[in-house]
Amino acid sequence: MKTIIHIIILILICSSCQFSKDQETFDYDLYNTSFGIFDFGFYEVPQSLEVNQNCDIYVSGTTSKMHDPTDYLLLKFNFDGKLDTKFSDNGHMMFDIDAGIDEGNQLLLTDDNKIIIGGRSNHGVDLGTVLFDYSLAKFNANGVLDKSFGGEGKVITDFGYRDDAINKLIQNDEKTFYAIGRSSNGKDDDFAIARYDYDGNLDFTFNDIGRVWIDFGMSDDVAYTAEKTHEGDLIIGGSSNSGATPKVAFAKIKSDGTLDTSFGDNGLKVWKFSPPGLIYDLDINGNDVYASGFIDNLVTFNILVTKFDLEGKIDKNFGKNGTKIFSDFNSDSISTSIHIINDHQILLAGTIKNKKNEDAALIMIDNKANLDLSFGNQGVFKFDAGKNEIFTDIKMANDKLYVIGLHSDEDEGDVILFRMYKQNVNSCN
Repeated sequence: MKTIIHIIILILICSSCQFSKDQETFDYDLYNTSFGIFDFGFYEVPQSLEVNQNCDIYVSGTTSKMHDPTDYLLLKFNFDGKLDTKFSDNGHMMFDIDAGIDEGNQLLLTDDNKIIIGGRSNHGVDLGTVLFDYSLAKFNANGVLDKSFGGEGKVITDFGYRDDAINKLIQNDEKTFYAIGRSSNGKDDDFAIARYDYDGNLDFTFNDIGRVWIDFGMSDDVAYTAEKTHEGDLIIGGSSNSGATPKVAFAKIKSDGTLDTSFGDNGLKVWKFSPPGLIYDLDINGNDVYASGFIDNLVTFNILVTKFDLEGKIDKNFGKNGTKIFSDFNSDSISTSIHIINDHQILLAGTIKNKKNEDAALIMIDNKANLDLSFGNQGVFKFDAGKNEIFTDIKMANDKLYVIGLHSDEDEGDVILFRMYKQNVNSCN
């Protein structure tokens, strides 16, 4: 499981490409699929996926050449799953933000067909000191750097201390977007949220300085995911450490950056499970919030899913007191991504360990946390290509389900691109 833990990453749900969640029952055909495993000669970790209305597929992540520091990774595929040879270097791009380590954690497509990648970058002065900052880069539709963004096509934001990282990008409106992650306060980490305009400038109408820190009063607090509500507020999920033990944690802020005190305990909520756990992703449908990640019961990692409303009140009809822990897999399992299909079907993506390695997995549950036995094999679909596999992001668009993942061993990481077609429908041909 150590291999998977080292590459666990978060997904991006594109707020500029809204897809209906009140559609009919999920009827994608598990026997009508296509997939490819792409090896670019380096170690690639695909982390975020977006699909536009033309069925162009964009993937961001992190890549490295042997012993060199990591760089941003950006890929573009045509609707047929082939690399777009007109995009950058034959559909494949490595991009250096700063002198040291660069990690391209999240991808955002803008309304004018440009691409923003967010993550973290190291100055390269001393890699051992963890001098990371928020980092962003913006590209035109052809893969060329957009020099109007930050003056050089890239932006580095230092929150003032050592370790800052973007884990999620969300479009706010036609003028601004959010970057959510973590930032050091000099002693430990806090949830960190910044708001930028599309030229790369901080939006000073957001908390007067363009940035917000959220401290749960414990030790390290790390935000991995967030989603906008229909009212424009942000619900943020991640973990808050009590000593050395991470706990599932959520916060809710208003559009001006202040905590929404109607949520949880004055805007904050910590799930105090007895085993440690954290949230990697969440999704919102109307008044319902679903969030997924994992707990560590000291023997195995188990997928965790929880459900609550916009005020942070748990749904006691979901699982056991609002939470479902998938201990019945009898092996390590982690959810990296969650997507609400409709009012009664929720899709999870991640990994489940078999006897020898980890298999990428899709899991369908209903709104009570029961497995949807009509999906896959008793609610579970596994993808095993012979090494360690994990699905890292899912997207539903153009009557297709798109999934990316990592196919890896200790020495090599390759990109999985998986596509599942809706029954009797095949658009974008």
